[in-house]
Amino acid sequence: MVVTWFMRWLIPIVVTGMLHGFVWADSGRDSASHTFQGIDEAACAAPANPVVAENCLPGTNEWISDNYSDSIEVFTSLDSVNTGEQVDLFVNTSASQYDLYVYRTGYYGGLGGRLVFSRSGLRGNQQPPCARAEDTGLRTCSNWSSSFTLPIPTEWVSGIYIVRVQRPDTGGENDTAFVVRNDDRPAEILYQHSVSTLQAYNNYGGKSAYNWNSGFCSTVAQAPRAVRISLNRPYSQFKMGPDYFYRAEYPMVRWLEQQGYDVTYSTTQDTHRAGKPGAVNTLLDHKVFLSAGHDEYWSQEMRDAITAARDAGVHLGFFTANTAYWRVRFEPDPLTNEPDSVMVTYKTTESGPVDSSGFHTGTWRDPAGANDPENGLLGALYIGDNDRFYFPMRVSAQEAQDSIYRHTGLQSMPSDTYVEFGDHVVGWKWDARADNGREPEGLTVLATSPVFGMLLQDAGNSANGNLALAAAHMVRYTAESGAIVFSSGTIQWSWGLGARGLEIVEPDRFIPQMTYNILADMGLQPATPSDNLILDGSGVEPAPLPDSLFKRAADVIPPTVSNLQTAVNGTSVTVTWETDQPAAGQLWYGTRAGHIIFTGGVDETYKTSHSFTLDGLKPNTPYFFKAASVNDMWGVTISDETQVTAGGLSSFGDQISYTLDPVIRGGGCFVRANMTGLIVIAISVLIGLAFLAWNMSSRARLRRAAQN
Repeated sequence: MVVTWFMRWLIPIVVTGMLHGFVWADSGRDSASHTFQGIDEAACAAPANPVVAENCLPGTNEWISDNYSDSIEVFTSLDSVNTGEQVDLFVNTSASQYDLYVYRTGYYGGLGGRLVFSRSGLRGNQQPPCARAEDTGLRTCSNWSSSFTLPIPTEWVSGIYIVRVQRPDTGGENDTAFVVRNDDRPAEILYQHSVSTLQAYNNYGGKSAYNWNSGFCSTVAQAPRAVRISLNRPYSQFKMGPDYFYRAEYPMVRWLEQQGYDVTYSTTQDTHRAGKPGAVNTLLDHKVFLSAGHDEYWSQEMRDAITAARDAGVHLGFFTANTAYWRVRFEPDPLTNEPDSVMVTYKTTESGPVDSSGFHTGTWRDPAGANDPENGLLGALYIGDNDRFYFPMRVSAQEAQDSIYRHTGLQSMPSDTYVEFGDHVVGWKWDARADNGREPEGLTVLATSPVFGMLLQDAGNSANGNLALAAAHMVRYTAESGAIVFSSGTIQWSWGLGARGLEIVEPDRFIPQMTYNILADMGLQPATPSDNLILDGSGVEPAPLPDSLFKRAADVIPPTVSNLQTAVNGTSVTVTWETDQPAAGQLWYGTRAGHIIFTGGVDETYKTSHSFTLDGLKPNTPYFFKAASVNDMWGVTISDETQVTAGGLSSFGDQISYTLDPVIRGGGCFVRANMTGLIVIAISVLIGLAFLAWNMSSRARLRRAAQN
């Protein structure tokens, strides 16, 4: 029966592919890329679910773009589309033609993707400039025309798909991601792709939800960031950027499909729609709801849908951090009236007025706003980050007694020891439990990992943060419904599963087993488990752990920081210090005392002399510095704060340029913000000048006539 089902599933794909330009053969990058690597022949002969069957098909590594170019851009009309429907592709390029490739991401014998559709020689065209609203920072490309309509065959398996467009003349390429759903198949796992967060960081058109990549011109937020973010625009992130699908989501997707879990896919926007009043909550059709990577921006509807799923017994797995931090709302596109295609996030917790709708769009924890801290659902909440230095996970002997550590050997640790593992998995943002009266009953701390970086000091204004030591917490609790809620406390959990973004690495010794244990406790079993997993009931004992893994706190002596010196050279400052033992170093700085929030460089080389130079500082401006040093036992020392004032500009020309620069940029901002009014004024001036010239000409003619 299963074999018959598999053939019924496979044959229509081949037929559909022939009808729709479906390409199975290699398109020229790497003829060896279409190979079966580690495929279980028995599992493929009788696949347990569509994900297993799909990953038995030949894969390719061509889905990874290696020649990114902004001379060709693409986005899709829908963030997710059901099988049997269609999605429009919007392509902008100066090339006369372009080639189109569509891939499904997964495992595929380790290659990570499969080509499901291609079309060559499509007509290229240049789209009009995207619509702009300078007061809110909105950039929407909903005024673009459709370049290609992609049909989604009913045989396509739900997944996260990559659209890659390429110029045949230069080889320049770009991509975007979208989800194919299968609303008729209630798989055990519903995996949510974090579209809202990816778009919040996306600064295509020069604006995002962040000041650091939104240019100079302020919006109603009284800062450069946008308060309205369109979902209808290309992504500007590079493929390994911290806020794109590849960084932390893809490694989780790859591992889930490698293990043959029964998974289907959706997006944050699907969760939003599922939480609307009167809507069918599609999360209830699944045993487990998973979010991985970076899932920072939640609407009220999203939180309502996920909370309702928990209360109905659906298990929740958050392999994330900084989750549900910003509360947002959605509204229609101003040009097309497409519903829920503009995300509104005033971030009043940081600056500016309240949301013009009266609905608070700040942090969930803000007592002046939503006042509904996220740890009430997640068990932990965001505390800070370090985007240049990552940490291992630390588990004490007491924490290791929990069932999450079964089959790892960690439960046999000596009572006064701890183990560190998962190199780089704790980062770049972290969560921790909070004593705010909202913590769920029965919360268990499963790991306590020391970290350092920018820590929040209030309800969510990072400008008021400061460099300090902290601990990230992995937590779990069981709701009254029996639903297990797990939170990893880190964005990069998936880096322990065999890939750091697109870089394939050896899986961590413990993270895959722990991930299996979590899902098994939620009632799930993999259909094609890796050899390194020990399944419940198998009777297999884990290998004994070497004594060298066990550490004691008394054995860790942090480095001593001494001789911290600063040397000013115009608008550059060099900071040096020494440590009494080899250590990695990181420089931090700020422009306000007690608020050291920026990283000024990191050197992970273990040495005793450390030096960092910061260039391009503001002239004659005070800066505040701290030095952090870390030895090979993860002993950390942060220096006292020191102050230095940057020097002046060396030449008169530089001084004039520096003085005029904000005036010129401010003038440019004024022109962009008042373009319509300025055009009216310019036309009025031209009409006035024309009238004056005509009047003067007429008078001259009259004088000449009178003289004659």
